[in-house]
Amino acid sequence: MEIDLVTRRESRYRAAVLGHPISHSLSPALHCAVFKEYELDCSYSAIDVTEDQLAEFISRMDASWVGLSLTMPLKEKILELIGGHNELVRLTQSANTVYRLPSGDLALENTDIFGIENAVRESGFQLADQVLIIGSGATARSAVVAAHNLGAKTIKVQARNALGRQTLVNLISELGSPASSGDIDLAEIHEFDLVISTVPPGSLQLGDMFLAASSNATLLDVTYSPWPSAIARMWPNQHIVSGMEMLLWQATRQVELFYGVSAPVGVMRTALVGS
Repeated sequence: MEIDLVTRRESRYRAAVLGHPISHSLSPALHCAVFKEYELDCSYSAIDVTEDQLAEFISRMDASWVGLSLTMPLKEKILELIGGHNELVRLTQSANTVYRLPSGDLALENTDIFGIENAVRESGFQLADQVLIIGSGATARSAVVAAHNLGAKTIKVQARNALGRQTLVNLISELGSPASSGDIDLAEIHEFDLVISTVPPGSLQLGDMFLAASSNATLLDVTYSPWPSAIARMWPNQHIVSGMEMLLWQATRQVELFYGVSAPVGVMRTALVGS
């Protein structure tokens, strides 16, 4: 979507992050830093929207709305409301981004994948040969695709939800990587180069924590509040990537889709750190 910045200064556009709960979100700080950098006449807010309220919200969006960021539990619900899913959305059955096409229609994107990949790469990580995914929800599916894109030869899943776990195994197989699931023992933890935890704060049980016992793997925990997370506090080395990095990088892609400008990564990172 190409945008004339002069026109932007003369018009009022809107974007927001939706979810339930949503008050903790740092997305407004990221997007508002972009507005200041480019002098865009646009607003971005955090709006509490439940699954039951999402359809009405979408139906009431007028042309002033250029985009939405979505958190749980809306990443899956949105697929029922907006069609034309691209390959990433189809693979993960998840979209964290709604944006407006030049035609005026709304479209979906999954920028979580981009966020995970770049958070890992920017940390200096070089090789994702063996990857472990903890969790089984929408973000875990994005993590699987990101791990595949990072070159993982084997992806293993640890999750308590049997249906979600099997969905991940099926996705891994569709991508052409060897897949397995189940409990990890101490002998196996040495095999992983990268561990991605996608579970909400407070959801990890003590049984999961032994994973940190003697691992040399890089850990990406997609959560960022509170930080450090429980598993990050137990991780035995300095190869730890915060979910803030994933948040930053997924937002850079949203900036391009929403406002038609190159994301000012340094400015956005400064705003995030200062939040």
